[in-house]
Amino acid sequence: MTLIKAHKCLSPFVFAIFFASHHVNLYSDPLITYPLIINTHEIRVELANEPIGRAQGLMARKSLRNDRGMVFAFPTERVFSMWMKDTPLDLTVLFADKQGRIIEIAKMKRNTLDSHSSNKPAMFALEINSDSPLTKIVKVGDLLLGLEKLPAAKN
Repeated sequence: MTLIKAHKCLSPFVFAIFFASHHVNLYSDPLITYPLIINTHEIRVELANEPIGRAQGLMARKSLRNDRGMVFAFPTERVFSMWMKDTPLDLTVLFADKQGRIIEIAKMKRNTLDSHSSNKPAMFALEINSDSPLTKIVKVGDLLLGLEKLPAAKN
């Protein structure tokens, strides 16, 4: 094969790789995500429904898109706490009861050991980027829709 023929064969592949690596809408999520709705706004969330996942959370994450988050699911309602150890992002946590009703909202500062607890028994906690526009419109009493479609929490 001559150099010109090889060049013609490789050109479409090089262009496709270049385009894909520079076009943000072509990136796929690295993990499975689930849709939740808050006040008509959809957010895609990763699920932490096992002890290891709940303990790890968003530790060491350097970025979190404004339309993404992580939901922590527990097997039963209880008062629990969240902290920001080794988490280099400012996050907002929304605590919700088993019906998905938001019962508490807390802003959490990066890399701190401050404890943030629900003021009543909760079954879910949704962590979102504190810079997300969603933090300006969500309030206590709002409903998180879609939680019933998540895989069950494990002990």
